[in-house]
Amino acid sequence: MNHFIDLEIPNADLNRTLHAFLDAKDQLHFSELAFYHYQSFGGTDTDAAETLGAGIELLILAFDIFDDLEDEDSPDEPWMKINRSVAMNAATALYTISIKVIGSVSKEPVFFEKLMEYTLQSMQGQHDDLSNRPATEDECLDMIKRKSGALTALPCVLGAMLATGKFDPTVEKYAYQLGIASQIENDYKALFYDSKSDIAKKKRTLAYLYLSRKFNQPSIDLLKTFETEDKIADKEIKCYKEKLKAAGVTQYMYVMNQLAIQKFKKGIGELELGELKKQQLTSFVLKMFGKED
Repeated sequence: MNHFIDLEIPNADLNRTLHAFLDAKDQLHFSELAFYHYQSFGGTDTDAAETLGAGIELLILAFDIFDDLEDEDSPDEPWMKINRSVAMNAATALYTISIKVIGSVSKEPVFFEKLMEYTLQSMQGQHDDLSNRPATEDECLDMIKRKSGALTALPCVLGAMLATGKFDPTVEKYAYQLGIASQIENDYKALFYDSKSDIAKKKRTLAYLYLSRKFNQPSIDLLKTFETEDKIADKEIKCYKEKLKAAGVTQYMYVMNQLAIQKFKKGIGELELGELKKQQLTSFVLKMFGKED
């Protein structure tokens, strides 16, 4: 990935800034998704697959930076420690490089079309998230599908397309579900983060919208907490977790996560691949996301 930055950015200060951003990246899940799909669907050009993976990781990093700048999250990241305008410009440079790198691996028009489709879907989902637009759980799930599902579909679909030259709607369908499951789990964890707390931002998350239906008294109590408090004190965490469980939030988020995972598994089962390859793909992806098959 550093190679592509050096190739495209001769400006020494911007180059150093981008390298510092890249050094902070500690996971390569999205390039791994692309590479494993490429191999599973019969791809043999390792250089092309690695170039695709590098471009996708640059794209995801750009989106992560945009997200942190927009949400004012992750204060310890290098892009949050410098002038915000400089960070935004650097992220835009990363985004532009990523599109160029990804687009270089295939001349098929539909390949680039799907790249831009998922990118724009995610941006629209992010817009709805930032605007706090979801008013129902279904609307929230649709927002999650576009914001996070699209970015998970991108490496899976493009990896398979690079191998076969064809778009496979089955891959797209299960990859969306994988992104939804991952985001639901992240959103539950974010209920406990001071620096990224959805409580502090008064966001209409899946948990908040579930509580809005006021099933019981713990739901009503938690809803009041969400609407009046900025964070949960450390000494109150145990009680807070018990209230989440009593209100049904913990169980609800778990069930919604598992439903998405089951849809993901069902989708892989519909692929026109051998049974062993489907089992290996399922196990690899679930292990990558910390799930057991």
